[in-house]
Amino acid sequence: MATPSLKLRLHVLGSKIHKWLAIFVGVQVLLWLGTGALMSFLDLEEVRSEHVVSREQEALPADAPLPAWVANDGTLAAVTTRSLDGDAVTEVRKVDGSVNLHDPVTGRKLSPISAATAKSIALRAWTGPRTTIEAARIVDDPVGTEFRGPFPAWQVTYADEASTRIYIDAASGTLGAARSHTWRLFDFIWGLHIMDWTERDRINSWWLLLFGIGGTIIALSGFVLLANRMPRLRRRAKKSKLA
Repeated sequence: MATPSLKLRLHVLGSKIHKWLAIFVGVQVLLWLGTGALMSFLDLEEVRSEHVVSREQEALPADAPLPAWVANDGTLAAVTTRSLDGDAVTEVRKVDGSVNLHDPVTGRKLSPISAATAKSIALRAWTGPRTTIEAARIVDDPVGTEFRGPFPAWQVTYADEASTRIYIDAASGTLGAARSHTWRLFDFIWGLHIMDWTERDRINSWWLLLFGIGGTIIALSGFVLLANRMPRLRRRAKKSKLA
């Protein structure tokens, strides 16, 4: 009996590796596709129970103890004293979501914060290699998919290699999103992954649902074809027919 050639042996070996690896990897691919299609079908608001649970802030009671300069007109949600850029400030938050900073003693309004304060806050927050502030500008509208509010906000750009930008709420001085080249690359890839090329956060698109269902069908049919190619299964099928 002739010895199989090296090319034939490699072909047989490659076919076996491909077949068993397809089973091992294909199970996870099937889970990815199937669960992706299911997640696209579910309503995200219902998943988060936003249709039955309210997260609106309650107003402070009329007799709540407050600084003398604060007038409780029924619209206050919280009055807190905290640190901002090394100084104590009092934050007055209303039920409509608006925020203002005040001097804790005199009640003098400090909002919106200045560009110098925003730069100082950004430098205090920086923990990477030593750098400086390259630019700071106020933004009143969404910056692509990078930042969507609250507005107005300070966009502070560091002079680092990754062109890191940080967004600071101009009203409260709180840190918002921090973005770099790495985040922008991830954001682009994420958009391709969920098939949302503009907003990057819609997992309920018909595109994703249809491709998820189609991919699941392809994976399942692939398992059927793979099972039919198994020599042992084919031999059993022949024996059952002969019997």
